Amino acid sequence: MGRTWDESEYVEQGYKMVELLRKGDFRNSYFYTTYDHPPLVKYLYGVTAHFDVEKILPNGNPIFNYDLTYSRLLSAILFSLGVVIVVMIGWTISSPIVGIFSGVILAMLPFSLGLSQLVTAESAKIFIYPLAVYSYILLLKSYSIKKLIFSGIVTGIALQVKQSNVFLLLLFICMAVIYYGKSFKNGKMILVKKIFPLLASIFIISAVVFVFIWPQLLFHLKEINEINNKLWIPTFYSDIKQITYSVPEIFLGNLVLTPVYYYIVYFFTTIPLLILALFFTGFNIIRRTKNWMLISLVFWFFIPFIMSFYSWRQHGLRYIIEIYPSLAIIAAIGFNALMIKFKIKGKLKLLYFLPITIYLFILLFLIKPYYLDYFNELVGGVNTVYKYKLFQIGWWGQGIGEAGAYVVKNAKDGSTVGLAVSPLTSAPPMPKLKVQKYDNRKEYDYVIVNHYNILREGFDETDIKKKYRPVYFVKANNAILVTVYKK
Repeated sequence: MGRTWDESEYVEQGYKMVELLRKGDFRNSYFYTTYDHPPLVKYLYGVTAHFDVEKILPNGNPIFNYDLTYSRLLSAILFSLGVVIVVMIGWTISSPIVGIFSGVILAMLPFSLGLSQLVTAESAKIFIYPLAVYSYILLLKSYSIKKLIFSGIVTGIALQVKQSNVFLLLLFICMAVIYYGKSFKNGKMILVKKIFPLLASIFIISAVVFVFIWPQLLFHLKEINEINNKLWIPTFYSDIKQITYSVPEIFLGNLVLTPVYYYIVYFFTTIPLLILALFFTGFNIIRRTKNWMLISLVFWFFIPFIMSFYSWRQHGLRYIIEIYPSLAIIAAIGFNALMIKFKIKGKLKLLYFLPITIYLFILLFLIKPYYLDYFNELVGGVNTVYKYKLFQIGWWGQGIGEAGAYVVKNAKDGSTVGLAVSPLTSAPPMPKLKVQKYDNRKEYDYVIVNHYNILREGFDETDIKKKYRPVYFVKANNAILVTVYKK
């Protein structure tokens, strides 16, 4: 799908951090002033970034392979391991068949598959979040010091992957209360002596692991706090003078500040309809059960929606991607319940699951490789979304790479190319061409325009249409993401 918006930051920052670590420069301000998240994921991509270096400039800065092959390979491996963990969870809390179907569903959901091949924190999140939940399930089922320590370590690593993984701690509290719920009597918790030490131990171990990975935190709390306050203050703290407005985005046909129900709408419009149906079937089964592990799945799914109150709502379900594993398991439980209802047993379940796999494969085939732009049948798919401008597509720069490749292949050496795209960092290298940001006072041999730049950024392509003719379209199904114009 071409290079996307955040990938450059991950590899560039990660590369520099690894270089600083190699030099032993642990006190460098780069470790606590860089944008957004804790550094663990950047460390990981920083290692693979060294294999993606195409050349080193005289000033020492690296130029990376446009496709970021090795870093994306790491992303794919982490996501695949996450799928394996989800299979194990489904296997443990229900049955082998539920585990297998959970993995298939997670691996074939368009949005999660799209993120699985990009250099972002989401692949690591798909791996570490389920692993933390799984370690906690095993701990509650059969307590041991080794399991406690392992659960605490994994939780600490999860918190390093992304701050929003702090929801794991809330989930653990809920799971403990559910598990020990039978011990509540007359409003008093008899086993409070078990729950509190258990949770406190995990919290302490995870905090130690977090600081061990990021020791600069202890000495620069003020600087780190200032950066995070600007990014993570929720809307209901509007009296604090920080960024409290939500992100402007094309949402349901209008350019608006994304509303509190943003993630709910995206859930119903970007999950394949058949999987939605299986999810609600599974949810209905769990609603009537007393199995603490199955009930925990529901909490796993709903807790991340607290992010609806975080002001920076954007990018579809990306910020709550941890709901996908629980969604997949619940959907698999729904399918298994239907098989039981119709008395279909054993290997026949695999045969009946085949149409669902084919259904998902067809959806992926039609949208490939622009999986991030998938919309389901409830809104008429991506083509209807494009036609009526219901939501943003191409919002991470996807498709700009394909458009650039077309120009490189077809333009004569020395041709001029104007880039009317957002973001510019998604454009591929065009070494034999004269490339610059589009300026309507100049003339070019080719102009590349992406739909997101028009729809969301307000770029006016009227003059381009007068002077140039379209020669190539980059499409997600039939929805145009990028247009290449020729003089």
